[in-house]
Amino acid sequence: MPAIVTAYLYPSTTLIYEVPSSGRIAQFTLFSALKVADPSLASELHSLSRILKLGTPYSVSRMTTAAKYVRGVTATVPPGDHVRLTVKLLRDEFVDPYVRGLFNSHLKINGVPVEVAEVKVGRVSYGDLLTKSPVAPGVRLRLMTQTILDGEAFPPPLWEVLQRPIAAWNANAPDHLRLGEPQLGGVRLAQPTSPSWLESGAVRIWYGTEPVVRVGYTGVLSYSLRPLTAFHGRVVSALLRFAEFSGVGRRTTVGFGVVKVSFWRKKAKRVRSIRKYT
Repeated sequence: MPAIVTAYLYPSTTLIYEVPSSGRIAQFTLFSALKVADPSLASELHSLSRILKLGTPYSVSRMTTAAKYVRGVTATVPPGDHVRLTVKLLRDEFVDPYVRGLFNSHLKINGVPVEVAEVKVGRVSYGDLLTKSPVAPGVRLRLMTQTILDGEAFPPPLWEVLQRPIAAWNANAPDHLRLGEPQLGGVRLAQPTSPSWLESGAVRIWYGTEPVVRVGYTGVLSYSLRPLTAFHGRVVSALLRFAEFSGVGRRTTVGFGVVKVSFWRKKAKRVRSIRKYT
């Protein structure tokens, strides 16, 4: 069962961090908390991430705080205020141990001790994603953080954008809900449309003392789903909603590929009024 876990952390002294690379901090706290709660689960998640690659069972968002504390790429958070840490877990067995580990571990961010004041968990089942997703005429995806896509076409076909959600779904959903070519055929029928625009940007991520620079895209992508049947439309909508948990593209485990999805609303049918004269 996919889950979004948001933790509210209060630093003991002034906390300074780089916003674009703070997904790496979220990844570190995930494994630190799991290791405290259940070392075997932390080891299992690490192994699954290496084996499954695009299907890895988690993604993270960058840390966020109040806009007034952010100047350029740097956030400076005083004691008494908080940062938000968001982790998306695609298997239910990791969720409760992670939450338990957050409260039981003595977390530090950039050397500053932080207190976990509150944790919110939002869950949705794979079955509900399939049965309760809308059959919409179209969709807009807003790429919130740099997204690393392999193709060169613009706009990228929806099939390319959904490679990570498809792989993550089939690696982590129950066996009877995994999606094969008959269910996924509609993804190739979606048509790019307006508005669509992307801009590139580089992000420096620290691995220990070594910086690594990755380039990705932010912006908006829109697709018409009108060519799809109702069945394929529901499958595609489920994958699009799931993309908010899995992320899109590569490096979603360190904060890349965070996406917000909004479906087009169906236009209300016009009803002609008929006036009777007697």
